[in-house]
Amino acid sequence: MLGLINFSYLNHGHTTQDTHSMALGGHLYLHSPSYVGLSLGVGGDFATWTGFYQHEDPELTGPYPSHGIAILRLGYLQYHYGSVVIRGGREFINTPYANMDYYTYNPRAFTGVAAVWDVLGHPQDANWAGNGPLTLSGSPATVSVMFAREFSYASRYSSTFTTGNRYTDAHTNGFYTVGLRYQTPFLGNHIAVQLWDYNFYGFANMFYGQANFSAPIEQNLALLAGFQMIAEGNSGAGTNFLHALNANSVDAHIYGGRLGVEFGTEHDTVALVGNYSPVNYNSFRHGGLIHPYNDLSGTEYTTTMQTGISDFGPGYAYGIASNFGFLQHKLLVNASFIRYVARYGYGGSAYSYNGAYGFPTGEAVPDQKLWSMDVGFSYNLASLLQGLTVADYTDISVAQNQANYPQYHNPYVSNRFYLKYHF
Repeated sequence: MLGLINFSYLNHGHTTQDTHSMALGGHLYLHSPSYVGLSLGVGGDFATWTGFYQHEDPELTGPYPSHGIAILRLGYLQYHYGSVVIRGGREFINTPYANMDYYTYNPRAFTGVAAVWDVLGHPQDANWAGNGPLTLSGSPATVSVMFAREFSYASRYSSTFTTGNRYTDAHTNGFYTVGLRYQTPFLGNHIAVQLWDYNFYGFANMFYGQANFSAPIEQNLALLAGFQMIAEGNSGAGTNFLHALNANSVDAHIYGGRLGVEFGTEHDTVALVGNYSPVNYNSFRHGGLIHPYNDLSGTEYTTTMQTGISDFGPGYAYGIASNFGFLQHKLLVNASFIRYVARYGYGGSAYSYNGAYGFPTGEAVPDQKLWSMDVGFSYNLASLLQGLTVADYTDISVAQNQANYPQYHNPYVSNRFYLKYHF
């Protein structure tokens, strides 16, 4: 893949500074033919500064004075036999809370061992002939399980692997995860359930569960429903890294629901979504979630490109989310509008942990209301050149101001433009 990406962050809410970044980049991934079930995968990613802007944002090409990123993110040995695939080395995985977060040139990668076993039903053999991530998503099997033990990772804007994570630069022991996915037709309907256990060593132990249900009403019309929950407590293993976050424990719970419809020949969807996270005093952010190996990548139903209940701490969110296809799926459009209430609001600031209990420094706004709107599109330009696509995604967020509390200059606008050529 080769492409051009431009990021613009109009950060009036927190830093009163606009930042921009434009880069050329891409990747080249190779996967060898299989011999007695064994094969090799290798792949590199790069991004280089175009000369526009003055390194105002490090996400595409790394922090100043870097003029680019180049890294061998893939380098693994794979064994595939029947319904089992095992990989070891530098690899991609895709799970709810440890994944690629692929919105820069450099998807998040991990070093370790991972395996998928399609226990019952048709295995997803075709997925393992390339360099895609090990995942349970998209499998036609009735029952699938996945295991991963990862020791280090490379972030989206780093040219090296590290044993730290998004909360610390210190050496950690990584994490493990075990997942189970079950899906089946039921009385003409479709049910899919996934269950995951994570141990982020020294940080937290997490359980994630999700159930999806779809029921056809008539041709090209179906009812959709979903439920999700997260329960997180102390890791109980290795060094306790929470003290560096000014916290002693983790006690987080998030519950979510989704109700909507799928309609039309393009399988358009419109759904009401909601999430709720209760307060648990004296824990990290009084009930905030620890997630060292993913950002706001859409796991919770109410997550947008820049905002989500997983980073705001306890509170609730609700709104509407939609996806549409046009011109035989050449044009894809998504739009969502979400309202958040953060029990301890900091204007949407989520990446500072220097205050008490891991909150940002300063005074919290109680029950602060925030609004976020996401609009995006992608268009397949194969009629001009096979593999060419253009896309643009915009997030606009507004934080409520209250008298006698810190004031935030709204709105916060994030725009990401992509021009990519896949070959």
